[in-house]
Parts: sequence; structure tokens; C-alpha cells
Amino acid sequence: MEVATIRIQKPAISSEPFKVSLSLTPELMELEPDSPIASEHELKLCKTAEGTNLTGIFSTLDNEEPSMEGWITHKMQCLPVYNTQYLKMKEHYLRSAKPPRRVKPLNHIVKNYKLVSSHAHNKDDCKRKDGPKMLSKDNIMDLLFQAFEKHQYYTLKDLQFITKQSV
Repeated sequence: MEVATIRIQKPAISSEPFKVSLSLTPELMELEPDSPIASEHELKLCKTAEGTNLTGIFSTLDNEEPSMEGWITHKMQCLPVYNTQYLKMKEHYLRSAKPPRRVKPLNHIVKNYKLVSSHAHNKDDCKRKDGPKMLSKDNIMDLLFQAFEKHQYYTLKDLQFITKQSV
């Protein structure tokens, strides 16, 4: 089966590179009509730099030892021609790459956590750092006298709670 046709156009100016195009046959395009491919391609010809990436071409025939056929002196890049057929192919590829959105039923309750800027352990650290504010001796004595006017005796913890001071 014929797969493609290559056309080589000679440039008008000898310093310009040859224009090489590759066209796929309609028979090849009809093999898989569901997956479109670009039928027109441009081959850009580039000469490789001397002494770099020397690549040889070898061939073998019926279990014989490989024989050297030649060296690769030019490199070609195959680029599709930017036309409507190429755009359809890209669109088809992008649509097939994305999974379609689906509704997924939930059988359990989803826990949503609200953001908290000041956590409990941070508040405890701040209290420990700041500590109870020290009152003057006169203020503490006034609080104690007011307390003993109400009751005759208190525990140390109760006095600490009333004055809001350390032991």
C-alpha cells in the first residue's frame, strides 16, 4: 500500500534549503476515520555540524554480520502544516485527553473544617508568656480585705482565683 508522497522543490536561490513536503495518501487516512491525523507535513532539512553526533547506517541480510551503508549528514524535522485539518486533530486530541465531568453521589457526610487563625495551643502559649499581671501590694491587700469581709477563711487556691495572682 502506498503510504505517502514526498515532494522536493528546488529553491529559487541556491543558498536557500530545499522545500520538502510529505502528504499522506487518502487510503491511509481512511484506515481510522475516528482518530483524525494531519495529512500534510513539512520536512525541515538541517545540516548536522561536522564531528558531532556522527551516526552511521548499518544493514543486515539473513543473519549476516552488519555492514556499513553510510553516514547521516542531514537532519530532518517533521512538522505538520497548520491548517483546518491539523486544528481538528488537535481539538480531538485535547477533548479525548480530558476526562468528562461526572456527578459523584456521596454516601457519607463530608467533614468541612473551618479555618482558625488563633488555635487553642497558641492562646495557652500567650497566657504563659504574659502570665498574670502583677498588681501593686496595695491593690492585692484591698482585694484580700474585701474577700475576708465576706467570709472568715479561704483556701490558698481561692485567694489565688480572687486576686488573679500567682501563688
